[in-house]
Amino acid sequence: MNRREFAKHTLMATAMFSASSGVGLSKLGKSMMEDDFDLPEFKQLFNRKDLSGFVDVNTSEETWRVEDGLLICTGLPIGVMRTEKQYENFILDIEWRFMEAGGNSGVFVWADGTPYEDRPFPTGMEVQMLDPEWAVMNDRPEEYVHGHLFPVMGLEGTIPDNPSEVVQGRSYALENRVKGTGEWNRYLIACVDGTLKLSVNGKFVNGIRSTKRKKGYICPESEGAEIHFRKMDIMELPGGVITPDQIAPVVG
Repeated sequence: MNRREFAKHTLMATAMFSASSGVGLSKLGKSMMEDDFDLPEFKQLFNRKDLSGFVDVNTSEETWRVEDGLLICTGLPIGVMRTEKQYENFILDIEWRFMEAGGNSGVFVWADGTPYEDRPFPTGMEVQMLDPEWAVMNDRPEEYVHGHLFPVMGLEGTIPDNPSEVVQGRSYALENRVKGTGEWNRYLIACVDGTLKLSVNGKFVNGIRSTKRKKGYICPESEGAEIHFRKMDIMELPGGVITPDQIAPVVG
């Protein structure tokens, strides 16, 4: 069963449960039984062929390349590329790996399309991607390498689900699930109405909320180490109530 069918059957089951509870099938429930049921779908953010849909911000032509269906980032220079368009509510499905021990990277969501002041990164929310050996090589606690979530470059008004005792303002994963060097990891990043939830290799283990930012660019990060991506799919969800100051500045 593919992802679309799974979601459809889940919603149908919910409607049937409502009916059996005496609530009755609503118009929404009835529409789920029809062939023209319109469900959000995953689409390729990275098309496995080229860098269509992305714009380099402050790296170089040599930083990002597509090879055998993989998006490969050399890690140098340090910086980001961004999506052409902004996203508000969505689910991001990413598979990534490091080929050398101690790799450091990540992806920014709801981000600005330009760097913050004289820094190489934009304002936004970062979803950390670290090789587990990074903690050993840098003499840092293991919690660092299993999916930290945190605001970056001056973003204020964030509330971590699991406040880190190691770095103020960050949220740490409740379970260590990131695989080692050379192994593929899968992140499901659910971003809805300012709330970000992270699933690492099949289980939701972390979350954080932003009161100041609900829409912006998605920015894969180059941070000194080669990282591979073999999937970067997105499901756009309906928009919510949002004010202009919660949207990243649009880059022309």
